[in-house]
Amino acid sequence: MDVGHAAEAHAVDMDFFLDSDQRLQKAYGSRDIRAQTLNADSDVQLTGANVLTIDFQAQGDQSLLKEMRTDGRSVANLSAPKSRANDPRAASKRLTADAIKMDWRVNGKDLERAEAVGNAELYVEPVQKTAKNDRKTLTGPRFDCDFFESGNIARNCTATGGAKAVFDPFQPTDKRGIQTITAQKLAAVFVRETQDVDRVDATGEAKFNELDRNGTANAISYTAGDETVRLRGGDPTVWDSRARTKAVEIDSNNATHVSVCRGKVQTTYYSQEQTNGAAPFRKVKSPVYISGDRAEIDHDSGRAVYSGSARMWQDDNYVRGDSLTLYREEKRMETWGHVQSALYQAKQKTGNSTTVVPVFATAEFMRYSDPERLLHYENNVDIKQGTDRMTSGVADVYLQKDVNEVERTISQRTVTIVQPGRRGTGDWCRYTTADEVAVLTGNPAHVEDAEQGTTDGNRLTMYRRENRVVVDDTRGSQSPGRVHSTHKITKP
Repeated sequence: MDVGHAAEAHAVDMDFFLDSDQRLQKAYGSRDIRAQTLNADSDVQLTGANVLTIDFQAQGDQSLLKEMRTDGRSVANLSAPKSRANDPRAASKRLTADAIKMDWRVNGKDLERAEAVGNAELYVEPVQKTAKNDRKTLTGPRFDCDFFESGNIARNCTATGGAKAVFDPFQPTDKRGIQTITAQKLAAVFVRETQDVDRVDATGEAKFNELDRNGTANAISYTAGDETVRLRGGDPTVWDSRARTKAVEIDSNNATHVSVCRGKVQTTYYSQEQTNGAAPFRKVKSPVYISGDRAEIDHDSGRAVYSGSARMWQDDNYVRGDSLTLYREEKRMETWGHVQSALYQAKQKTGNSTTVVPVFATAEFMRYSDPERLLHYENNVDIKQGTDRMTSGVADVYLQKDVNEVERTISQRTVTIVQPGRRGTGDWCRYTTADEVAVLTGNPAHVEDAEQGTTDGNRLTMYRRENRVVVDDTRGSQSPGRVHSTHKITKP
């Protein structure tokens, strides 16, 4: 036989059948079966079967290998390519099933396809067991494998009827564990040069798991080059013990643990506690919802960026903007662009009754810090609290420690405060909720009162409950700061 065409088979019992020209046509073997190819870049070894059937094809005066079939639990080993023996990515394969069929190309030298039926398993193991490498085991009722044109080099293997892929790292860590993909159909695509797995495509009720991270979609594709799981179709969803995210498309990187989500993104934190206080809502046991057109979520650090009509809410409280970023570990969040919020409340006294009113704010930027209990607004700030309104360039809203009620608000840069029958302007203002007192400073600060006229001074104190304005100065009552008052006189 020519070099590269050779194969050999062994069995305790073997029968041979010849054609009319005395060329080998078929061979049967039983008991202690072993068969192997010779002189290929990737050698094939077949063991374990109860029965082996070999068909040959006549070519001239030769009989070339055409097909091998086994019956009984069989194992086919495909060695790593000899041409890549020193490549750390090179991998060998082991195919096990109740029955295996292998078809050779017309040259009788190279495998064309293989079928493994009955509790089939494909095991892929790198030659070098490095920290970055892992064992890969694919299981299913049946495997169909195709090979490249020469060298017994596998192109792909497809498992059908409910399949599973398990990637087991040689050196697992607390952030890198066993990865599992299940689906109705699994297709493994191999790197031609190394024969390691290049991609796994899962379709039909596909699911993914690694440690605390999970994913589900109609189709899941894993690519080894960038260690990314791509979820498509059937409401792709990823989740862990803190939150769940849905989107039209999700790309989740197993190395960085960052998920990129596109289209109708919706995240549910199971409770405000799971945001570690980064979400500015008061019900710590209730869910927090976030939506946007796109999101990038770092599952380890807890940094989550939502863009395109981003919105976060819990019950009636909300914040929205062009983009929104949650910093779980730092216990803070930021929102940019056309910011609108209804995040806290304020107590307001009218006559003998005290009511709690929601506070609505708009700005171009907002930052919340849970350790400071601070909401910081910038640019075109407009805060509405019941019948009162305050506009400015910058505003800091300090919340009480245990409730989402405002303690005080400090505004700067072109401040305007409007109350029923009264309007004040200045450069700086501090409003305290407990006594509903606003201290307004400027050069000068100015208050217009529908009943009492106008007042100017370096510092004006507006007493909302008492309906009066007091003029003083930051430098003391004896300060030479100028005061100007114009009072309305009511005719008898």
